[in-house]
Amino acid sequence: MKEFINKVTITGILVKNDLEEFTTKKGEDAIGGELVLRTADGSEHQVNFFSYKFKKDENKKFTEELAYFYTKYLEAKDNLKDIEHTSEGEKTDIISITDGTFTPNDFKGQDGNIISTNKIQAKFINRVEPKDYESTILEAKFEVEGIIESIKDEVVKSIPTGNLTVTLNSIRQKQNDFKNDNSYEADVLVPIKMTVDTAMASPFRSAGYYDGAYAKFVGLVVNSVEMVETIEKQNFGEDIKRQVKNYVRKNDIKSGSAVSTIFEHELTQEVVDALIAKRKQALIEVKSGVASTGNNNSNTQSTPAPTTTYNPFAQK
Repeated sequence: MKEFINKVTITGILVKNDLEEFTTKKGEDAIGGELVLRTADGSEHQVNFFSYKFKKDENKKFTEELAYFYTKYLEAKDNLKDIEHTSEGEKTDIISITDGTFTPNDFKGQDGNIISTNKIQAKFINRVEPKDYESTILEAKFEVEGIIESIKDEVVKSIPTGNLTVTLNSIRQKQNDFKNDNSYEADVLVPIKMTVDTAMASPFRSAGYYDGAYAKFVGLVVNSVEMVETIEKQNFGEDIKRQVKNYVRKNDIKSGSAVSTIFEHELTQEVVDALIAKRKQALIEVKSGVASTGNNNSNTQSTPAPTTTYNPFAQK
């Protein structure tokens, strides 16, 4: 199976360097945390990193050799300059992330229901050279492919906004042979919620996307705060005006590929059904407070494309 695309690229000013060494619950030495990067639109993006201190051997046992990413993150922890720790006259570092991916972030809310969002995970931290600052574009983009779970009209406070909300299930994979680019195996569904702006809604619909279709979307990651003026009408006298913070967090679709089916991408109904079942089980375990550790073995042989549009998510 080929590698499926789940890519996030971010270049921004380093707002916060929160990399720290720690010991895991199992007593293993590690380093991890987040870098927060600010792009030109004012968005601030949290990128997560993690590495054990020591390398593992072929039997998954820790050796005494320091891991490559551990040394790199330790260097970043000690040397990268964020806004908070930049002295007068110094330049805050600009960081470029080129290998970010969306990962699942499921947790139980105060009402006991599951809240599903995404985190951005990456491995490499690239420091932009000061000589290149002026020519560097500060932006956050995504390119993801997968199975469309749903396409809905966005509704805020019971009022349609004109935008569309698209949930795409990207597929995280395991690679069985690192020397073979086609040795990937479907492992976990990664639901990604995206937005189609009002101006793009009509072209999106005319493109023929449907629940269960396979597609690739490209767009911008937005995570910003804007001030909105609200007006409270009064029975007499002047109305009360207030400035309220409005948090804007969205993955804004700007373009999309041609519509295709899962069967054109080395997937089968059996594999997709197994992924859906695994996803449901993971959510059950999150709700019950038990960490998900199960793995499903999937058959990845291709089957011919059907003559009808199959929607695996209709079988929930």
